[in-house]
Amino acid sequence: MSLKIGIIAEEQNDIDVLYQLTCKLVKENSFSFSKFIGHGCGKLRHKCKAWAKVLICRGCSHLVVMHDLDEGNEASLREELESSISDLAFNGSLVLIPVHEVESWLLCDATAIRKVFSMTRQPRVPVRPERILKAKEYLRDLVWKMNKKRYVNTIHNEKIASEMQIEALQACKSFIPYPTFVEEMVR
Repeated sequence: MSLKIGIIAEEQNDIDVLYQLTCKLVKENSFSFSKFIGHGCGKLRHKCKAWAKVLICRGCSHLVVMHDLDEGNEASLREELESSISDLAFNGSLVLIPVHEVESWLLCDATAIRKVFSMTRQPRVPVRPERILKAKEYLRDLVWKMNKKRYVNTIHNEKIASEMQIEALQACKSFIPYPTFVEEMVR
């Protein structure tokens, strides 16, 4: 049986990252994603409920809404997103809010970064990656400094996520609810 998960996210590469991380939690052929992409945060917040309803019609039993915190207020963003989907008939739903950007999750695993960019040495990554205000730029600068290679989030985020050890993500509080959510889905 294949589990159909609805995903609403700001960008395609956010979904790609979440897909790779989900593959580390359950077998790849045991789930599929049906998605909507906001191409930014404004449209995602405005269309969230309507898109979630469509995902129910597409047969999704569970929903994940993924929205970067950027420099916003987590409590109010979470309340807004959760209230927009609260009365919908999903078996389970989760609002994931990476602090500040999804790239903070990628900064958790130096070995994955080294492998994707064929670095000769292990890069030094922050102990608390969610404290990095502009994680995407931090990762870009780190890759350039270590290896003189260009980091492009739309290309490399998925590759880094596919190489990551799921345990490394324990450094990101914003990711911690996801493995539990996935476990409950497959029960």
